[in-house]
Amino acid sequence: MENESQMEEIFKLLDQNENEAAVKLIKTNLVKRDPKFIEDLVPSMNIITNSSVDVVENIMSQLLGILNFDDDVIRYSIIISLKKFVEEHKEFIFPYVEDYIKYGSPKKREGMLRLLKYVADSDPKSMVPFYDLIISCLSDPEEFVRKNAIQVLQSAGKIDRNEIEARILKFLNLLKEEREIRERDVEIVKSAEDMLAHKKTTEDMKPEEQVLILAADKVLKKDADGVFRRATEDNTKIAADEVLKKIVDVKTLEQEELERREREAQSKALKEKLAVDEKKLELEKLQLEEEQAHIEEERIRQEKKRLAKEKELNEKRKELERVKQELEFKRLEEEKNQILKDEEKRIKMRLQKIEDEDKNDEVEEE
Repeated sequence: MENESQMEEIFKLLDQNENEAAVKLIKTNLVKRDPKFIEDLVPSMNIITNSSVDVVENIMSQLLGILNFDDDVIRYSIIISLKKFVEEHKEFIFPYVEDYIKYGSPKKREGMLRLLKYVADSDPKSMVPFYDLIISCLSDPEEFVRKNAIQVLQSAGKIDRNEIEARILKFLNLLKEEREIRERDVEIVKSAEDMLAHKKTTEDMKPEEQVLILAADKVLKKDADGVFRRATEDNTKIAADEVLKKIVDVKTLEQEELERREREAQSKALKEKLAVDEKKLELEKLQLEEEQAHIEEERIRQEKKRLAKEKELNEKRKELERVKQELEFKRLEEEKNQILKDEEKRIKMRLQKIEDEDKNDEVEEE
């Protein structure tokens, strides 16, 4: 009941947009490593993601801590519960892949590979940036880690066979070179130990002997940093065989066959990449042509629009000119009529004046 109330409280905080408080509550319970709380939280991850991406980003580091859970039964159960979330929101685990595989405990490495298997099954193309990291796990000292790496690569190999084959073969060749380096390093350390056995103090050392000690220190540091954390070469080849038998039907990997297949796989992978690039260029060309056609259509449409507007303006100008002419004609007519009226009035006045003058003349004669 307590866990149910905690989850209810988390959802309540999310509904109220109190994301920081929700993050704090989730982190507190994840740090406690309470299996019941984690089992309740994991199935709710998709819902929480839909509510707030920021919350998921802030708790992801603590959430992935479950990959190192002591109880394997609970650990596997929780990892399985994360399947749906990882398939839909793989981008949240990708930032942690390198650290977990390179520097994590065996359980963390295995747990991350199990999560990547879900991604490889649902979206194998998204795995390309992690090919080399996963392939490096084929030489992991822990068998259960190697088995999970095999499964991830087999899933990804269904759609990217040649690239994975080429990278595995290249990795095996690098292991051979690394073994030769390792043998030289062992000789350096042994020489330094033999030399030190006959020296009482570092002051008795010659410059070249001091250089030997420094070189031996570097070798020992590489061991301490886990640079040579490898399975035996035979076990690594067995793991690589398991992948390649599944994706390219390889039976065994002798050195000569290894080199030949590496060249062939690299060639095939390069051809596939060129084919993909050609398709991409063709698609870009078609998109460009489509954009140009769209631009041309838009230009024609704009030109038609401009011409229609210009025609409309010309018609309006003509109409305006016609109205102006009519107004001018009307004005002239009015002026003409006014002149006629004025002239008529003037004539009448003159006639009236003449009549008046005649009357006056008649009166005077009488």
